[in-house]
Amino acid sequence: MTGKENRKKLYLLLNLTIPIATLVVALAVYAIVSKAVGIELLVPSIPNIIKKFFLLFAQSSFYKAVAGTVGRAALSYFLSFAFAIILAVATKMCPYLRRALSPIILLVRIMPTMSIILIALIWFNSFQSTILVAFCVIFPMLYTSFCDAIESVDKDLIEMSKTYKIDRKRMIFKMYLPQALPVAFTGIKSSIGLNLKLVIAAEVLAQTADSIGVYMQLSKIILDTSTLLAWTAVAIILGGIFELIVIVIEKKAVKGR
Repeated sequence: MTGKENRKKLYLLLNLTIPIATLVVALAVYAIVSKAVGIELLVPSIPNIIKKFFLLFAQSSFYKAVAGTVGRAALSYFLSFAFAIILAVATKMCPYLRRALSPIILLVRIMPTMSIILIALIWFNSFQSTILVAFCVIFPMLYTSFCDAIESVDKDLIEMSKTYKIDRKRMIFKMYLPQALPVAFTGIKSSIGLNLKLVIAAEVLAQTADSIGVYMQLSKIILDTSTLLAWTAVAIILGGIFELIVIVIEKKAVKGR
C-alpha cells in the first residue's frame, strides 16, 4: 500500500471520526449541565429526551405535523427556486431588467425576517403566511446565487461558440451547465436548511395547524421542555435529510456534466 493510499484512508477516517467526536463531546457537555442543574423542567436529561422523541412516533398527529411542515417547506422552496431561476435567466438576457429588480431584491433581502412574519400574519392566513415568509428570504438568496452562477460562465467560450455557430441546446448543456452548476449548488445547499427553519418559525407565530411549529409552541406553553427538544431533534433530522438529498443530486448533476 502506497503512502498516497494511506493518506487518503487517514483523510477519510478523520472526516468520519471528527464530526462524531464533536457530537459526542457536545452531548457529554449537555449531560453534565443537565446533571448539574438537576431540574428536568429546565434542562431535561438525554434519556428523557430520547424517550419523548420515540413517543412522538406513536401519535398520529406527529405524522400529520411532519407532513404538513415538509409540504409547506417544499412548496415555498419550489416557488423560490422557480422564480429565482426564471428571473436570473431573464436578467441575463435583459440587463436592464436586473437593474430594475435590484432595489426590490435588496429591500426584501435586508428586511427583518420578523417584520415579514408579522406583516404576513396580518395580510394572509396561517398557511399562506408561512409560504410567504420563507419565499421572501429564500428567493433573494437563490436569485443572487443563480445570477452569479450564470455570470461565472467563461465569456470567451460563449463568444467562441457564437463564432462557430454552436446550437443553443449544446451551448446550454455543454458550456453553461458544467460551469454554472457548482456555483448554483452552493446557494441551494446554503438555503435548503434555512428554508425549513423559516417555515417552522413562521408556523410557531402563525399557530399553523398540523405543523411542527405549533407543537413546539404547545410544548413551550405547557413547559414540556423534553418534548420541545424532541421536536427540535425531528426538525434537525429533516433539515439533514433535505441537505443530504441536495448533496446526492449535486454529485449526480455535476458528475453527469
